Amino acid sequence: MNWYHLCVILHLFAVALWLGHMFFWSIVVGPVTKRIEPPEAGQALRQLSGRWGGLGWPALALLILTGSVMVAYRGMTVQHFASGEFLSNPFGRVLAMKLVLVAGMIVYQWRVGHRPAPRLIVANIIAALLILALSVLMVRAPGVF
Repeated sequence: MNWYHLCVILHLFAVALWLGHMFFWSIVVGPVTKRIEPPEAGQALRQLSGRWGGLGWPALALLILTGSVMVAYRGMTVQHFASGEFLSNPFGRVLAMKLVLVAGMIVYQWRVGHRPAPRLIVANIIAALLILALSVLMVRAPGVF
């Protein structure tokens, strides 16, 4: 196994961890704590945060690191991104769509975090599914590489 394959495995692990963490906090913890009275809700949230709250951001850091390695392995450099040259091929365009959706999910996690926001949760789930679909397209579609 080479570095690229190790990065793919770590990237998939980090995706599962990041999405699972976000969905757990958005779909389970947020609505449950909304039903609890404020003093008890704060205490329950602190207890859960102490145990599970720190998984999302480290997973995101691992995603950025492994994603950068995999993109570099494909021959893309910072220069390609800075000049917009990466948009000249199908792989770069699909990658750009994926990165825009990932940026949206990062903003969601940063701004909304663990608060219940039903409409945003649905948008976040759709963004996650689109990111997964684009990832499959990048790997499987002929002519994308």
